[in-house]
Amino acid sequence: MKKTLITIFAAFALFASTAFAGLGTYGYIDIFYDNGATSETGVYEFEYGMEFSEEGSPFSAVMELSFDGTNASFETATITYAASDELSYTIGNILSYQGFEAYDQTGMYQYSYQATGPVYSAAYAVGASVDYVTDDYSIGVWIGDTTTDESYEYLFAYTGIEGLTAKYIYADDPGYETDNFWVSYETGDLTLAYETTETDESLIDMEMYLAYLAMGDAGLTVRYSEGTYLGADYEKTTFSPSYAFSDAVFGLVEFSDITEDGVDSSFTAVEVLYTF
Repeated sequence: MKKTLITIFAAFALFASTAFAGLGTYGYIDIFYDNGATSETGVYEFEYGMEFSEEGSPFSAVMELSFDGTNASFETATITYAASDELSYTIGNILSYQGFEAYDQTGMYQYSYQATGPVYSAAYAVGASVDYVTDDYSIGVWIGDTTTDESYEYLFAYTGIEGLTAKYIYADDPGYETDNFWVSYETGDLTLAYETTETDESLIDMEMYLAYLAMGDAGLTVRYSEGTYLGADYEKTTFSPSYAFSDAVFGLVEFSDITEDGVDSSFTAVEVLYTF
């Protein structure tokens, strides 16, 4: 099945590249070493994506294939209709609004999440979204299909000050609700961020503080998170130096200390990303 999926995707990409003038491709390969509870080395993810658009057309589409070293799947496939410069409608397998920490590793400032796993209640789901985006603010509604019922998300974002992004997301999932708020500020080479995520079932109630300093091709991330994660008292401190070897190759090392219900642990991870 894995080989079949990759073959179909490759054939479609070859056909699309000749059939569509507005085709763009992108992707990345993520290789890692993690000496945590079970020491691991391998491919974190290989992702290949295609963007379709025609000049003058209000329609566009995105398709992404993801391979985690074992399984291959279509991570996302969406079609978007731009009703105006601000208003758009999207259907397909859509990514949740939630989270300062990105779903893909290319958008992270370090290797790991602020807790043992993601603190957000959703990732991708088949559904639809309506988004209204201006230079100063954004509003969005996201409806996704789950195994038991629909999930709803509502986004409110403010970007009216240079360098500042503030987002509040309310998620209504089957059986529980999530409030996610984060704010980041970029000034020169320094990025500062704060995030809080809370569910009404008290399984997750986390706060995260992050600072990232760019120093030419090098960088340093310092992050601290604390709260309740899946019902346990949780605290994590992370230091992560990084280096851009070229426009395409990026590497980092992460050192994290964790205290979970009074039990201390630590791990070191190394990650190399190749983007194209």
